[in-house]
Amino acid sequence: MANFTQTASAATQKQRTGSDLQTQEQYANLINARVDEILDQTFGEPGSTQLDGLFVMKDQKYDTHLVRTKTRPTGTMPLNRDADSLPFIDGQEGFDYTFRTYNYRQAVKHERRLQEVDDIGIITEQYSWLMDNAKRTLKWAQVDVLNRALGTSGAPFLCLDGMYLLDSARPNPDPRVANWSNLESTADITADALFTAQLNANNTAGPNGDPLRLKIKKILIPQTYEKVFWTLTNSQNIVSSANNDANWARGRFEYEVLDDLSSNIIFYLLDDPKSEKNGLQMRWTNRPSLADIDFENPDIMGKRLRMTFGIGCLDPRNVWRGGALNAL
Repeated sequence: MANFTQTASAATQKQRTGSDLQTQEQYANLINARVDEILDQTFGEPGSTQLDGLFVMKDQKYDTHLVRTKTRPTGTMPLNRDADSLPFIDGQEGFDYTFRTYNYRQAVKHERRLQEVDDIGIITEQYSWLMDNAKRTLKWAQVDVLNRALGTSGAPFLCLDGMYLLDSARPNPDPRVANWSNLESTADITADALFTAQLNANNTAGPNGDPLRLKIKKILIPQTYEKVFWTLTNSQNIVSSANNDANWARGRFEYEVLDDLSSNIIFYLLDDPKSEKNGLQMRWTNRPSLADIDFENPDIMGKRLRMTFGIGCLDPRNVWRGGALNAL
């Protein structure tokens, strides 16, 4: 008789064998099995094309790559009569920066017998397992940059000027030029906060003190703040305004939710992050590549995946601005 009143009872998990060698016994219930259906579960995407789009990708030959920068002198041309001594411009070098890359490897191996009896594609899937782990590694390295952009719990790297990705009191290479900041004060998502960020971006000066007149091209926010941001930028009038004032922020800013961003941080992109103006770079010494492994035992087979990359940042001022958000 049918039972239409079921009580939940958690399924027992399959125990791992403790071996890193894939054998036919591990898949005894799947290979050549008399079952009605073998179903591969649906999994999340291990990588993130969204995060890839925020980094400039470059190749470098060695584990360390030294970049030396040059800057333009500051100042104006003085009044000077023809008979006076000529004043000359004095220039100088900028900051130095070293990009570092790190090696990552992982492998899979299996008995030849598993390959001989495999009728469900386990061997082929093993190689996609490796690529999934590679994509996952890259994703978490990238999002770690954004989650720790304020440096409140340290950061995966420091920028060209020795500061965090978002920071204040940043030195310029010319000591005659005042320090600068790309860090906004902690705030709620309001029209006033967005206006202040736009004003500060416009007033940002370059390394020699000349104003850059930057504009906010896109805003990046965590998922939890989307409703607040959407309401602000789509309301014709200021929400809860006593005088029904027009909403300055309506339709003014393009925004994007960063799916993997878990910190309460808002980012203001001031230019295309794929342009050469973006100092935030992912450097590659070796792109992900598969290779066969030769074992002493000819009946053990396998492949390894290897990649070498690192992340660093030159001058972030032309693209990156942001700050902490008050918790909702």
